[in-house]
Amino acid sequence: MVITAHFIDDDWNLHKRILNFCQVANHKGDTIGRAIEKCLEGWGIDRLFTVTVDNASSNDVAIAYLVKKFKGRNGLVLDGEFIHIRCCAHILNLIVSDALKDLHVSIIRIRNAVKYVRSSPARLQIFKDFAKEDKMSTKNYLTMDVPTRWNSTFTMLDGAIKCQKTFERLEEHDPSYLPKDDIPTTEDWDNAKVFVKFLKTFSENWIQSKPLDDMTEEIDGAEEIDEEFINIGKEMEVAFENLNNDSMV
Repeated sequence: MVITAHFIDDDWNLHKRILNFCQVANHKGDTIGRAIEKCLEGWGIDRLFTVTVDNASSNDVAIAYLVKKFKGRNGLVLDGEFIHIRCCAHILNLIVSDALKDLHVSIIRIRNAVKYVRSSPARLQIFKDFAKEDKMSTKNYLTMDVPTRWNSTFTMLDGAIKCQKTFERLEEHDPSYLPKDDIPTTEDWDNAKVFVKFLKTFSENWIQSKPLDDMTEEIDGAEEIDEEFINIGKEMEVAFENLNNDSMV
């Protein structure tokens, strides 16, 4: 577990410092709370304004532990009104991942194609040779994603789309390529292109904290994005509104 402190100095400059990397024996809330408490005591920190964590249930217990410990010694700023802040990045990741789960087949096929190429130096070289013949560059294009992180899936698909023709050539010339049912279809590539366009809009607007209404207006007005993806945007808006009462940063 990494513990990072954000604080304002006497000149009102905001600072960010990593306090500790520590091994936690288990994921129980009390264990996490004690580890944080020990770290803060080691640094002589006796007052807390807020603690930002993801929305795992164990973190709820950890925050409750810290509140109990610090409240008794007058260690909570504003009596702990803002002590528990849920990580916005984690919540947004959950929202996008849930909303896009219905498109998993196309994503899985393209992911498997990328994995097939990257899992062997010989295959990767053949792929690069095909790309060179097609006057295409594969530099920094083929990257594997972390399935639970939508931004890494966005990067993977964005790169793979640029190499679509090369993947199709590999399918034609490599007899040991993926099983027929696992090979990305034209529909899969089309889905991925709209998917990437959709996530690019999401990334640019949400990560830069643009108002939600602006984002949905852009999605609704995009001719390239079909009704299915508009509905996905609406689902994400509903999910966000359901979480809007929780504090986030």
